[in-house]
Amino acid sequence: MESMSLDIFPCAPYDFSKMIRRLQGVNHEMYRIRGEQLIRTIRYEGHVLVMQAESVGTVDEPKLRIELHGSNMENLDREGLKRYLETILSTSLDIQAFYDHLAEDARLEPLAERFYGLRFILEADLFECMAKTIIGQQLNLAFASTLNRRLMEVATKPVHWEGMELPVFPSCEDVARLEYSQLRELQYSQRKAEYVIDFARLVADGGLDLKRLHSETNEEIVASLSKLRGIGRWTAECFLMFGMGRTDLLPAADIGLRNGVKKLYGLSERPTEAEVRDIGAAWAPWSSYITFYVWETLNDKVKTS
Repeated sequence: MESMSLDIFPCAPYDFSKMIRRLQGVNHEMYRIRGEQLIRTIRYEGHVLVMQAESVGTVDEPKLRIELHGSNMENLDREGLKRYLETILSTSLDIQAFYDHLAEDARLEPLAERFYGLRFILEADLFECMAKTIIGQQLNLAFASTLNRRLMEVATKPVHWEGMELPVFPSCEDVARLEYSQLRELQYSQRKAEYVIDFARLVADGGLDLKRLHSETNEEIVASLSKLRGIGRWTAECFLMFGMGRTDLLPAADIGLRNGVKKLYGLSERPTEAEVRDIGAAWAPWSSYITFYVWETLNDKVKTS
């Protein structure tokens, strides 16, 4: 394999260690962790690459070193690849502005200290994110991860690198070639098999250009995606958060968020979706990140020392 090295300088604060611990806590199926290195396969310009990311700076003076490994890499757009990785790793976000916003609410302010420097690590591409979000509908994280692994096993081959077997998430074309019965054999429900494969076929056939979504507003994207079979508001909102990195989404129907709001605000009962939207109106323009941190108060898988 050929190799390429890139240095990225995130906006401070940036705690890569917390981000790694969170991925471990949710048992993210795409990542392998070796010491303080984060390793996964990515797709870029038709290439499957191994990404090896490591912090070589500090939380307040952050620096990431990214090593990429693959075949025929000499013609890759190095600057474009760097921008792509910066997006996935949320390095350009001015998170201090978010912490300034939290400081305006005494109930939210402690989240800034507890999760200082924690950011989203986005899914590697938009198709991967939507496929996983559909798969994860109304399932616990563990079984959703199992179904993700089974999809990869039936649709793609892993990459073997430095003694590790690294899964490769299938492209839309890979999934479009599957039959519903193949996923049914892997414990997918009939509807979920149809939703995943039909979405893949729509993207593969050009009926939906995912890249064009970057030019649309959150509400435009929610409205257009919600017209597709198997995609509702919650799915579209999670896609915007974990696939596109949009910072002002409030998936108020999410049970975990409603439980977190009950705990954080000292409510006697779990709030309704409407009540969460009322409470969360003050979270703008950082609703995604407040949601993220509220979720983490329930998971509590992040190092805080």
